[in-house]
Amino acid sequence: MSRMPLFMFALIALVSHISQADEYQVPSQALQDVVNQNKKVSTRLSANKQWLAVLSPKSHIEIQTLAQTELKLAGLRLSPEQLLPSRIKSQYIRIELIDLTKVSPSKASKKHSIRLAAANIVKVKFSPDSRFISYIGISAQGAHLYVYDIEKQVTQKLNTTRLNASLGFRYQWLHNSQGVVTNIASVNDFSAGSIDKFGPNISNTNAQKAPRRTYQDLLKNAQDDEMFGQLTQSQLTLLRLNGDISLIGQVDINISYQISPSDEYILVKRISAPFSRMVKYYDFAQSVELFDISGKHLKTLAQLESSEFRPSGSDSVRKGPRQIHWRADKPDTLAFVKALDRGDSNAKAQNRDQLLQISAPFKEEATSLLKTPWRINKVQWGENSLAMITEKSSSKKQIRVSFFDSNKPAELKLWYQKSLRDTYADPGRVLAQRAKINGKIHGRLISIEDNTLLHYGLGASPQGYQPFLKSLAINLTSAKKVIPSSETLWESSVNKLETVRYVLSRTPLKLIINRQTSENPAHLVFIDTANKTEQILYQADRELSPYKGMTRQLVTYKRADGIPLSGNLYLPAGYKKEHGPLPVLMWAYPREFKNSKVAGQVNFSPNQYSYISPKGPIPFVANGYAVFDRVAMPIIGIGKEKPNDSFRTQLIDNAAAAIDTLVDMGIADRERIAIGGHSYGAFMVANLLAHSDLFAAGIARSGAYNRSLTPFGFQYEKRNFWEAPSLYQQISPFTHADKIDEPLLIMHGEMDSNSGTYPMQSARLFKAIRGLGGNARLVTFPYESHSYKAKESILHMLWEQEQWLDKHVSHKPSAPDTAVSFH
Repeated sequence: MSRMPLFMFALIALVSHISQADEYQVPSQALQDVVNQNKKVSTRLSANKQWLAVLSPKSHIEIQTLAQTELKLAGLRLSPEQLLPSRIKSQYIRIELIDLTKVSPSKASKKHSIRLAAANIVKVKFSPDSRFISYIGISAQGAHLYVYDIEKQVTQKLNTTRLNASLGFRYQWLHNSQGVVTNIASVNDFSAGSIDKFGPNISNTNAQKAPRRTYQDLLKNAQDDEMFGQLTQSQLTLLRLNGDISLIGQVDINISYQISPSDEYILVKRISAPFSRMVKYYDFAQSVELFDISGKHLKTLAQLESSEFRPSGSDSVRKGPRQIHWRADKPDTLAFVKALDRGDSNAKAQNRDQLLQISAPFKEEATSLLKTPWRINKVQWGENSLAMITEKSSSKKQIRVSFFDSNKPAELKLWYQKSLRDTYADPGRVLAQRAKINGKIHGRLISIEDNTLLHYGLGASPQGYQPFLKSLAINLTSAKKVIPSSETLWESSVNKLETVRYVLSRTPLKLIINRQTSENPAHLVFIDTANKTEQILYQADRELSPYKGMTRQLVTYKRADGIPLSGNLYLPAGYKKEHGPLPVLMWAYPREFKNSKVAGQVNFSPNQYSYISPKGPIPFVANGYAVFDRVAMPIIGIGKEKPNDSFRTQLIDNAAAAIDTLVDMGIADRERIAIGGHSYGAFMVANLLAHSDLFAAGIARSGAYNRSLTPFGFQYEKRNFWEAPSLYQQISPFTHADKIDEPLLIMHGEMDSNSGTYPMQSARLFKAIRGLGGNARLVTFPYESHSYKAKESILHMLWEQEQWLDKHVSHKPSAPDTAVSFH
């Protein structure tokens, strides 16, 4: 054979290899099975508790869907042809109804499938009177609103002109269930090319501080302003089931709306020009308008300035009224919160916030209900004049919840106060449901019977989850300032993980629960505690044969300074210690704490079913790896010390403790351990590779590596770059790229919209490592954002990780690999 054919053969082989590298790849079959499994169902319960709707979600979308025309404006990603979001988080393809009045322990529950008017639907709701179920149907032309009559089994299309869902899929039922309010499109066709505005793009300062985070997809010029206005303007409309239509005001940018419990008024928030080029649309200047239900404008309640001028600090808020809402226990009363410190949490103030109210006909001044020393985070209204208020202090990392009499709000009765991340002290959710007042259906109210409310939660503890349902006696006239402890009504079985999904009846106590075991995935069960009977309502089959027999255990250990740590260890089926150490994939995400005891808490149940997400590390158990997931990475700052002041030291101490534990258990050897993480976890990975030699390789997805590009803070770090330049430099792995001497797989979505994690972050780190002679591979996914959605992208992501781990961890080469490749 001549030398020329040999050369040509080698060249063809090389070209074929390069071509293949630019195509989507698929991983091994076990990993493909994880991607192809069915997603978890969602549920809705009717207000009268007769109907349970089981919603089957759409599987992973195709890359062609993400590749369709998309405009990025003011933090939105829009389909201009459809007037709706181009990236829809949750879509459903099936609704099944279960009649709970016909559930019997002796018979299998029957499901009635609704014939949907569209292949893909969103925003499924029951009407307040439980007679109808509504949803928005998605088509190539746009979105339409449909109502299904449960008794007649007939579907009605409410709108002939499509919706404008550019600002989200929103609609609200009248409380009397006779109609729906929504945004109707005011523009039939849109063409970006028809907007002809060109010129220099100019921005000016105005001597006001605007310390905002770094956001993607903001407005950049006059053409963007024009497109945003055209795409988001809509006609707020009342569509009655009898076919009557009422227009609410004029065409405008309606960002939100609320109907009063009496159905006589509607509160509307509208975006006002000029539009900001520093913040997303929901932080634009807004006007708050009041209309009657016929569409007549009654009053402008407030003009809110852009949040770009909000003071720095986690608890700082924009000036003016906020959390404006209808009291669910009154027919026509608005409540709102107003800052007493001009919204600046850095200013000293005895009280931060004030809760006020104003009632129809809205001609008097608002009256004060109470003042709070911390920022009001949430207000909930209940039956029998009960109200609950949640305060938050980010600087203290604390939250507290209190009750008060909404008719006589003289003082607050404390229920609990805890650290934000303290799961052991979390009492869970308070039961709220639609209530009738004077025969009329109102909004969701905290349910009160015999002066008690119900609350339910996971019941985290050092021994694991112990879910519960408890009753709490409320006596607002007592001289005591603290509410007494609760009484347990129901709790999970010891050998199962059972959590409350719905409370159907208090007396006798009837519940719908989620039940799972280590062997069986979560399923819905109806239980009657008085008769001790139960009936399975829905059960999903999630058996993935490659993972059958996989074991999971909680591993607890201590950091060098005594801080308790933990992680979830997954081992392949049939593995025994005598088989020797396994290659290990660790996966983690750093979290900040101001309390070392809270930092050491565990969140685990031995009865929890191991749902295997394709985006997590567990799929690689099928490839023979030991996976150490949710490895604790607490970053703690006690007293005046800030957590990030010792970020690198604590990070390495956390990782070293985890590795020492696995090695001592005989599970791992130190030469075959990889570390992986997503987002802030990717930031962690790059730091660990730069400042330690603990790991054989790393996987970093969608991270930020140069903190000077996020100069006004990141995560819970509130100091800006100019206040702490040394910190920003030391904490940035880009600054120390010359020290990253282990192989690093870097992945990023090319259209990442998350604050701070620009795709450029990964590109610059890769170029730094390449320029310094290090070992890295950069993979970017077209059309993907912060979390990857397309099936092709997820499969290829798994393939990349599989190849990387096999090359650098499972079969660790004897000589260092210095090749650097770009994909």
